[in-house]
Amino acid sequence: MKNIIEKLKISSTLTQLPGISTSEELILSEKEKNQLMGYASILSLSDSAEDKTLSYEIITRLIELGGVNKDNLLNFAEVIMSRLGNFPARQLLQQRFDYNNKNKSSYLKLECLSREIENSIFINDEAIKLTDFQYNFFSSLNNEKTLSISAPTSAGKSFVLSLNLVNKIQKNNNQCIVYIVPTRALISEVSNRIREALRKYDLDDVIIRTAPFPISKEKAKLGVIYVLTQERLMNFLFEQKDNTPTITSLIVDEAHEIQNGNRGILLQSAIDFLIKSNPHAEILFASPLIKNPGYFLNIFNKLDNGKFFTETISPVAQNIILIDEVHRSPREAKFELLEENKKLPLGIRKLDFKLRNNKAAQRAKLAYSISKNKESVIIFSNGPADAEKVAAEVRNCVNDFTITKDIEIFIDFIAKEIHPDYPLINCLKSGVGFHYGKMPSIVRTGVENLFKSEQIKFICCTSTLLQGVNLPAKHIIIENPMSGTSPMSRANFLNLSGRAGRLLKEFHGNIWCIRPGSWDTNSYEGEKLQEITSAISSIMNDGGKLIQDLLNDTISKKFVNDAEVALVKIFQDYHYSDSGIEIESYRNTENSESLDKTLEAISSIKTQLPQSIIEKHKSIRPDYLQRLFDVISKNASLDNYLLINPHTSGANIKMKKAIGLFNSCFNLEFSEPYINLINSLAYNWAWGKSLSEILHSRVSYVKSKNIEMKTSEIIREYLDVLDNEIRFKLVKYFSAYNDILKYVMIERKIIDVELEPYHIYLEFGTCNKDALNIMATGLSRFTALHLLKVRNIIPKTNDLDDYYSKIKLLDVSKLNIPSLCKQEIQSMQGIIPT
Repeated sequence: MKNIIEKLKISSTLTQLPGISTSEELILSEKEKNQLMGYASILSLSDSAEDKTLSYEIITRLIELGGVNKDNLLNFAEVIMSRLGNFPARQLLQQRFDYNNKNKSSYLKLECLSREIENSIFINDEAIKLTDFQYNFFSSLNNEKTLSISAPTSAGKSFVLSLNLVNKIQKNNNQCIVYIVPTRALISEVSNRIREALRKYDLDDVIIRTAPFPISKEKAKLGVIYVLTQERLMNFLFEQKDNTPTITSLIVDEAHEIQNGNRGILLQSAIDFLIKSNPHAEILFASPLIKNPGYFLNIFNKLDNGKFFTETISPVAQNIILIDEVHRSPREAKFELLEENKKLPLGIRKLDFKLRNNKAAQRAKLAYSISKNKESVIIFSNGPADAEKVAAEVRNCVNDFTITKDIEIFIDFIAKEIHPDYPLINCLKSGVGFHYGKMPSIVRTGVENLFKSEQIKFICCTSTLLQGVNLPAKHIIIENPMSGTSPMSRANFLNLSGRAGRLLKEFHGNIWCIRPGSWDTNSYEGEKLQEITSAISSIMNDGGKLIQDLLNDTISKKFVNDAEVALVKIFQDYHYSDSGIEIESYRNTENSESLDKTLEAISSIKTQLPQSIIEKHKSIRPDYLQRLFDVISKNASLDNYLLINPHTSGANIKMKKAIGLFNSCFNLEFSEPYINLINSLAYNWAWGKSLSEILHSRVSYVKSKNIEMKTSEIIREYLDVLDNEIRFKLVKYFSAYNDILKYVMIERKIIDVELEPYHIYLEFGTCNKDALNIMATGLSRFTALHLLKVRNIIPKTNDLDDYYSKIKLLDVSKLNIPSLCKQEIQSMQGIIPT
């Protein structure tokens, strides 16, 4: 059977290839197809994950090839998919084909029905059919105090999590659930998904918050769900008071991010702090395809009351297709199918474009040529500039696209609210989008929605896609992929490639790897399950030499951020842990001497600041915090350090002085022109000026200095400064600044001064409290700023939930705000936009 299966895989994949074959067509005989059907049936009864996967592969490839008795094959497929518990694939089968179910025996009908019943759960008397993995996952969530699971990207984890949240709240209204996501880009997607799930089961009154503003127990009686990044979580935990509800559940989505640099260390620290302050909370760690999901139970001391498991079966399969140049034949390409690290030859094809020179154009032309029947395509790009460049090349290929009403509305919004020369506008006119993390959230979400609704077919994405954004496609094109500035790891490649193939849309997805032999790492090959280690463990593996280099000022700049956050973690473990277990867990026979040197260096760092300030600001060195305290505390008057509301005259000057103070105390090495740049942007952003006004001003200024500078490049670079310097770095610096000021004021018994929360203003982009409360309900900055102009939208009280109540009752048809903002409000209201 092995040879016949390989023949099937080659034969079915050949139908997906672009161009014209230069070799003989490979054809399966009727006898071979019947043999395969019987073998798939046998494999479907196995307990082995490999056998089940192969059974699915065989039957779905046969369906795509056709050629045997249609009704017989489809009846066979329905039984096999029922046995596999792959009800999404069975649903797709039933939707795609009209076949005669009468020929199926009563025994087989009963078998299918019994598998449905086995895998069904009931919510409000509604029977919901789950895959085997989903059923196991849902049951484990109900039965386990702590759970860690690993599963393929397309396994349906998010669907089960939403059902579990509904189940929890229906059983006990007093739920306070924290859902951690790795990036701000995911907050909107996850909160909207949860809101839709709750609405379906008449749980609209459960509060969902995306800002770290604690709610009182009185207001949280029906339940509250916070969707936060690890940075926002730390602020939330330190804002909790006696009258705020105890956290009952913690969900860590994309938990494998714990292995990624300084934000991975911060994620681990935030989880650890939450667990220690809420020891009875239920905990879930969810990760894609890792070998050791029990690792999380180990590092957070939950092995005694926890469960972990790994699922390897995906309800959607993937073809990894390798593409190489043919020597001296630029219009030909050699194709291979990668199967279990074996390369199956697919032959040489004549292309209608050259596989030479401009690589962005090559990816674009390949994307256009494989999009048969206008199938969706993701082109992976190594950075925002590359994503925009490839999108422009795809746009040049498309000549038959019809713009929809939604695209027209979106284009109009971008032109007015971002910039009329923003390159996404011309791309959308051809059905092409691009997507990266530092785009404005409402624009990024708009691109996602158009792609999911199949109004655009091509999208060029960066590694933001690796961080959980739900954006599957039929095809993914990759060439020498990078995560940031480093070659993409095997784990990240699997995470990315797992988005090939849309559940309920396709049986298979395709990953097209261009010139794989020239990649920096062969991330397309290797084990499917990867072992993870936390970022702090990796840094401490040699005893913490990176921390030693940092303190000795001999460290490379590219490692500074990771080393600083690691320093804070070890400093806290060393000074604030009673047992020292955390520190000693890093020790081994090889690194013992080095670890002692690190601890000796750590012990020499002295600070007069309270433990709470050091613990809260886990990404700023304690000695740097001490420097800031020393500067502020030595002055008799605090007037020069007290910031004023951005709307007040003189606020800009005070803000610049504070940034200058950060520059000197935190060794930022900002030049005076750069301080002027970020101060201007930060001030305008906190003031609440529209992004359109901010970008227009910047483009005009830069073009007055350099007329050759492209508008797209100016906007991209300025958005990068906004995201990295303003909404990330300055946010954490101003948060620390206020806490140190508050500490000095308490020491001096100054109690009648309220500090301006610049860290909140800068992260959310406004100092208007009404706008902040609107944004805390889950709406974007764009919509919040427009709603400020609406009469009667502002409630008489300053209670955040009163804002939500007002927004829910709005008749958006009567509002004079952009259509995209109306759609965002309607989505929150549960109304399908018209």
